Amino acid sequence: MLKQKEKDTINNIGIPTQILLDTLTEVPWGIAITERKESTNNIIFINHAFENMIACEAKVVVGQDWQILLGKIEDLHLPAKIHKAARDGKHCSVVISKPSQFGNGSYSYHELSVTPMCNESVDVTHLIWLMKDVTDQILKEAQLVSAVEKREERFAAYLDNANEAIWRIDFIPPIQLSEPLSQQVQKIFDNGVFAEANNAVARAYGLNVGTEVIGKPLNEFMEKTNPENIEQMIEYANNKYNMKNVITYEKTANGITRAFINNMFPGIEDNAVQYVCGASLDVTDLLESQKELESSQQQLSRLAETLEKKNIALNELIAHIELDKKELKDRIRANIEQVLLPSLDRIKLNKNINNDAYIMQHRHAIEQLTSSFGLKVSDSRLKLTPREVEICSMVKNGFSSKEIADSLNIALHTIEKHRRAARKKLGLANHKINLRTYLNSL
Repeated sequence: MLKQKEKDTINNIGIPTQILLDTLTEVPWGIAITERKESTNNIIFINHAFENMIACEAKVVVGQDWQILLGKIEDLHLPAKIHKAARDGKHCSVVISKPSQFGNGSYSYHELSVTPMCNESVDVTHLIWLMKDVTDQILKEAQLVSAVEKREERFAAYLDNANEAIWRIDFIPPIQLSEPLSQQVQKIFDNGVFAEANNAVARAYGLNVGTEVIGKPLNEFMEKTNPENIEQMIEYANNKYNMKNVITYEKTANGITRAFINNMFPGIEDNAVQYVCGASLDVTDLLESQKELESSQQQLSRLAETLEKKNIALNELIAHIELDKKELKDRIRANIEQVLLPSLDRIKLNKNINNDAYIMQHRHAIEQLTSSFGLKVSDSRLKLTPREVEICSMVKNGFSSKEIADSLNIALHTIEKHRRAARKKLGLANHKINLRTYLNSL
């Protein structure tokens, strides 16, 4: 196995040679030692684990060139660095693969590392080769990579088919949070570039697929001259770029303005906003419906107010009608009680009364039964006597003082006395106003 020179070299580390060799022989990792000379790099030691890995016994391997340590591998073009390491005596590490010993088409994987050993003159005299079976690790990593790839595929499929627009906008260069708020808002529009966008983003902008949006500047879609956008971005920057339910107004590829509601969160490094990610929904139709609803509600409110006013007017009209009905009833009652009934009672009591004159008076009274005359002349504030009311009624109906005196069978001067009293009570004294004309105006 080892010559005396190699044993002496090993003994230099202070461990008994046989113990060290026995230990190296039985460790679970493949260990081999090659002696590096000017033109050769031959194997001088190999343990059992290395024998099993390359399926070759030590008695065959020892004395052979180092390349036999690679075993039966399909890729004969190993990375150049392992050849360079063996030639130059440098450290390196590679993973090699070879068909599985079970012959089922699978592969085993081994990590092979090379470490140089130097003498007192710092010359590389030997190389230690360590081979470790990393098949389980590689397969687990491959399974993990496969699982991640499948998950990414599923997530990508979800993104592409989602109804919600999902995107990432990079700021080039990043926006410094220490800058004045006005400058930050300006840079949101000027520095923003779409870095990721699913198909829903493209559809929202009137395009076909998300890749058509990637690379386009934000201000191509979101106008920085729109006052509502500026107001929202001021609030957004003021909230450290983390905000929900941000409404923006953006143009499609056809120049049509649409409204979007956004939920956004930032990526901040070194006190600078590197990017923002978010999800958006087109709410244009919803906002228009809301405006139409508000308009309808306002119109309904105005109609209700108009109807209320009409109801008030109608109630007032009904109240006036009721008052008019009451006044009419009062007029009829007053004309009957103050004009007709007293005259009828007089006819009944006085057989010498001129019936024709009374009949004519009653005819006129009945014709004007609904007039306000009886109600007004019987007003208690005037204090007209029943006789004065009767005389006023006859004057109103065109009777002269003589005709009244003959009808009532009283003296003419008495009639004149009653007329003067009535004029005074009616406020006509010392006024050149005809009594009959006045009474007909009531």
